[in-house]
Amino acid sequence: MSVLILHSSRFGQSEKIARAIADELEAGGLSVEIAPITKKSDPQGYDGLALVMSVRYGFFSGLANKLIKKYRSWLDTHPTLLVTVSLTARNPEKRDPAVHSYTRKFLEKVAWAPTHTEVVAGALRYPIYNIFDRKAIQLIMHITNGETDPTKDIEYTDWEQVAQAGKDFAGIVQASK
Repeated sequence: MSVLILHSSRFGQSEKIARAIADELEAGGLSVEIAPITKKSDPQGYDGLALVMSVRYGFFSGLANKLIKKYRSWLDTHPTLLVTVSLTARNPEKRDPAVHSYTRKFLEKVAWAPTHTEVVAGALRYPIYNIFDRKAIQLIMHITNGETDPTKDIEYTDWEQVAQAGKDFAGIVQASK
């Protein structure tokens, strides 16, 4: 059985999370392919799909919307996992997909119900951001009582949560056949 993991990762954290999920899927006996989401991404031919999507200024990659629209009938008949990677999830109460506003709005917009959904905290990488990103993220972090020191590099990701999501999804995929 095989799973395609697609990620959108501007600064690398979503890809890192995708790789950790892949490790759990492989440990569960599944074959995995990981790739960045592109216009040519196609989940057909796989037994399941995991989307690991970062939230950037409140929005998911437009490519995710297009993939969901194009492969909607396939998505509705196969196991799917959506992992939202968001700095707001640094607060545990924001990790509930029903509470996380960006995830909730995205799923309402695309009218899709993944088999399993997780909201995972990302990383704050001020030293690698360009000036625009640094200032914009500092403003957002200031508003949400987060870290604003431009020298900070903080990984908020709960790796146990990520591992459990991978294990749970491996079980879902295995049970689907």
